[in-house]
Amino acid sequence: MKYLLYCWAIIFLFTLNFSCKNAEEKTPEVLPEETIPIKEEVVQDIENKTEIEDDTSSETDTIVSDQYFYATDGEKAAIQVRVGDVDNLGFGWDPGFDPFCGKNTSTHRYPWEVDSTDHPGTDRIMVVSGYKRARSDGYTSYTLRAHTYPVAIQMNFDPPAIEIEQVVLQMMLDDFQSPVWGTSFQFHINEKRLQYVENILNSLNQTGPTGKLVQIGILPEDFELFESGSVSISIDDPINDAGDGFAIDFVQLLINPTSQYKCNGKIRGMVKNEQNKPLEGVLVSANGLVQALSAADGSFELNEVPVGIISLLANKEGYQPTSENFELKRDENKQVTLILKVKESEDENYVSEEIKQKGYVNLYGILFDSGKDIPKAGSEPVLKELAGFIRNNAEIKIEIIGHTDSEGDAAYNEDLSRRRAKSVRSWLKKEGIDVANISADGKGESSPVASNETDAGKALNRRVEVRVIE
Repeated sequence: MKYLLYCWAIIFLFTLNFSCKNAEEKTPEVLPEETIPIKEEVVQDIENKTEIEDDTSSETDTIVSDQYFYATDGEKAAIQVRVGDVDNLGFGWDPGFDPFCGKNTSTHRYPWEVDSTDHPGTDRIMVVSGYKRARSDGYTSYTLRAHTYPVAIQMNFDPPAIEIEQVVLQMMLDDFQSPVWGTSFQFHINEKRLQYVENILNSLNQTGPTGKLVQIGILPEDFELFESGSVSISIDDPINDAGDGFAIDFVQLLINPTSQYKCNGKIRGMVKNEQNKPLEGVLVSANGLVQALSAADGSFELNEVPVGIISLLANKEGYQPTSENFELKRDENKQVTLILKVKESEDENYVSEEIKQKGYVNLYGILFDSGKDIPKAGSEPVLKELAGFIRNNAEIKIEIIGHTDSEGDAAYNEDLSRRRAKSVRSWLKKEGIDVANISADGKGESSPVASNETDAGKALNRRVEVRVIE
């Protein structure tokens, strides 16, 4: 009898342990202070440098745990640099998932234990520095503030000995949710702010949390940032009290990429106005990688678009920019309709809201004759709105920055843009504005927000920027 009771006790304890183990795997507890460990089998996969096979191709990419990869004259680019291990923040990949050519990652747990061997800025939860006490997402709520300040990602490689003709930045981003939390991410490379990259980051909504490859085409005016072989990438929102946590699995840089680096899709569509009539000459761009102008019937077509999260941006002078955000899959033929609204007046409320959210505003209503630095008479309404904003916010320090397109000599454009910015400052002074907190500078053609390859892009680059400075 005692023997039978002993056997039943052993069976009961074994069953209870098995049930508890399964329960833990199905409903893992979300612990505070970044204490969730990575699953043992995922660690084993990473240590074994598992090969992940793309289920849509016979080729395989070897995904390894190395924190740094550098190659020249490879299959993907003349220069290929990657920092951070390709391991989905340590959670591993679903069977057959190719992070360079797949869908969104599966929803994963949070927080997780930070591995000190990971490349700085990768595989860790970061919360924007502007966050103080606003409502917050899970990444923010379940981590300690001292450990979540954004960390710049440094990439070092030999200075390119070749002419840079194209640069593509690939980032595996996780849980970016600007539309949900009101974040306005700022993006810097070597302390230079790239507004056209920010437009893409601030369109992402990765609630889940989930991750996805984002590929961005760098404009030619910024190729010089990669000439030294030292690249520092920072992502943060120092302005808004937004509890938006995010993570980055890896960053890969491709200089002069080949066709082998990308899985492609196609984007076709129509651009119309609010009256449902087609718009011609609209600049449509997919992450700065591929762009086209809409035809007379409003149609456009973008071929061989690298897959991933796409921010499809449409711009035309006199209209408010609009964007459509979606996931483009391999060999997909995406159909999109874009509606552009006539641009409203750049009134004081517009100036205030843009500066409050982004820290800057681009004003297109301050106009100049070609080669001249005195604002045209038609600029007065916008100038008066700017003056009203400054009167109501006299305590803030601002910088007025002139920008041009790429037509003409670069040195001449820089001088012209500087004279135009100073002219705006002088106009404000004549209007009785205290300009002690206002500086003026010009960047010429060096800081574009769109490609200068089309007239539509050039029109976007000709602007007066008003920026809050610390």
